[in-house]
This record gives sequence, C-alpha cells and structure tokens, in this order.
Amino acid sequence: MSGSSSSRSVGVRSIETWKDLRACLRDAGDNLVVIEFMAPWSEPSKAMEQPYRDVASEFANKPNVNVQFVALNFDKFEFLGRRLRVEAMPVFLMVRKFMVEDRIVAVSRKELSDKITEMLTKKSSTNPTE
Repeated sequence: MSGSSSSRSVGVRSIETWKDLRACLRDAGDNLVVIEFMAPWSEPSKAMEQPYRDVASEFANKPNVNVQFVALNFDKFEFLGRRLRVEAMPVFLMVRKFMVEDRIVAVSRKELSDKITEMLTKKSSTNPTE
C-alpha cells in the first residue's frame, strides 16, 4: 500500500481540495459532518489528533448513525477558516446541508463525543419521520 493511508485512517478523511470539500458536504445530504480545522504546527491540534480518530471510530461502530469526520489543514483552507472565524485550533465544526450548526474549540475526547451525540439527538428530535 502507498503511504497515503494516514489520510484515511480510522474514519477521518483529510480533505485536500475545495472540490473534495464540496463533494463531501453535498454527498452528506442531511447527515452530520464534523469538520476539524487543524494545523500541523499547532500543539493542541497534535494533541487532539488521536482523540479525534478515536471519536470517529466510536461513531463508526454505532448502528444507525451516519456521521462523517473530516480534517482540513488551516494553511490550505485559510480563506474558509477566516470566513468561519476559526481563531484557535483545533476547532470542530458541526455541519449539515452546508451550514455550520455548532462549533467546539480544542476539547477533550469526551466533550467532542458528547457534542456529536447532542447534534445527532437534535436531528432526530427535529426530524421525527426518520
């Protein structure tokens, strides 16, 4: 296998282009997308890398849960980061239908997992037909 396996490890997809980001959000439809804005030079980003992967793995193993986990390098998506007021890293954006519904900054694994669970519950209660 090639050395690119780290960009797809444990359910976290590294997005490298605007085209890929648009496709990811479009394909997600009504489902939650957790976007991590990170920077390889940021110590807090480095500290949350494994916990973020662990959370992605945790949700991948839950039945009837459809959530995507992606990572954006702030240096590559600086314009978007500034438009979304990303001022600290890592920041995790909770996105549905191209809209940021919530955000959480440099958190623990538990706080991130709890926030995602809250967002999934919020969708369930607002869409009783699903």
